[in-house]
Amino acid sequence: MPTRSSKSESTNPADTNQWANRQNGKQFVLVGVTLLALILSAMLIWPFLAALTWAVTVAVVTHGVWKWLCAKIARPSIAAGIAVVAVALTVLLPVIFVVYLAATEVLETARAWQEQSLVSWLNDKLTDFPRLESLWKRLEENIDFTAVVQQVGQRVQSIGTIVVSGIAYTVFQAALMLFVLYYLYRDENQATAALRQFSPLTHDETERLLDRINDTIHATIYGSMVVAVVQGSLGCFIFWVLGVPGAAVWGVAMGLLAMVPYMGTFMIWAPTAVLLALGGHWIQAVILVAWGVLVIGLIDNLLYPTLVGGRLRQHTVVSFFAILGGISLFGASGIVLGPVLVSTTFILLEFWRERATAAAT
Repeated sequence: MPTRSSKSESTNPADTNQWANRQNGKQFVLVGVTLLALILSAMLIWPFLAALTWAVTVAVVTHGVWKWLCAKIARPSIAAGIAVVAVALTVLLPVIFVVYLAATEVLETARAWQEQSLVSWLNDKLTDFPRLESLWKRLEENIDFTAVVQQVGQRVQSIGTIVVSGIAYTVFQAALMLFVLYYLYRDENQATAALRQFSPLTHDETERLLDRINDTIHATIYGSMVVAVVQGSLGCFIFWVLGVPGAAVWGVAMGLLAMVPYMGTFMIWAPTAVLLALGGHWIQAVILVAWGVLVIGLIDNLLYPTLVGGRLRQHTVVSFFAILGGISLFGASGIVLGPVLVSTTFILLEFWRERATAAAT
């Protein structure tokens, strides 16, 4: 019968398999095109990763202030403009100024090394220490320290020139960060809604992930960077008071070292105190050691628990590799991206464990 034959033709397994294969092929093509689009999009964003990272970081850290400003000003666009100007004046301009000042001091120090030999200065200082002087002379017989110092001075000068020329790039990234920050402020609700919509996790998991990232950013900024800025500023101040050359440079160096676990500002001020003592400046050396131990060292123990509390749920060793690995992989923005990436990995593993436990029961 025609009706039965047509029905049998419509349910032919060969036709069904062919249709399924076409659908699977389309799915594979869609997956491939999507992955390619994501990779190309990441390549487009990569040169501006630092600006985007710091824009998101500033938006998260200043969220409370932004909400207060929104309560005072009805129009989000005006409130966002005021917030961005405030960030530029209170954060970016001081940072750019300190970087410029440090680069300038590096150049001046390099010129001083080339004009006046550091070796001759050290020879004069060691005359009061006969044993050290004899040891130094033995070393001088085998090593040409004058040539070494000149080479170091030339390299330091070239590095300082690169830093100074890189200030223009830093200003560009800062301007781009402010541009992104304005829209993060103004379109905060749309951005968070889109993030939740495209998240492959459940609503509860997405909220927990966002909370963990928020805690990590707050802990990294307040617990690491704020404390580092305070310690670096205190180190710069005491170096300036004691007349140590390059106070701004050493202050920046102490601030950077203070952000890395197991390292600290003592790696700068302790050798400086030794050099001051060898040069006969015993009072300055004692003052520097006392300031380093009682002020710079203790400020970390006072500020860090207050600013962080229990928000950074990472072991010290994990934080150490997260920060160093982040800097190695992402540059300066790795200070934030490293801990955030590690925290995201840990909470995703928690989600898998919870799902496996739920499936087993």
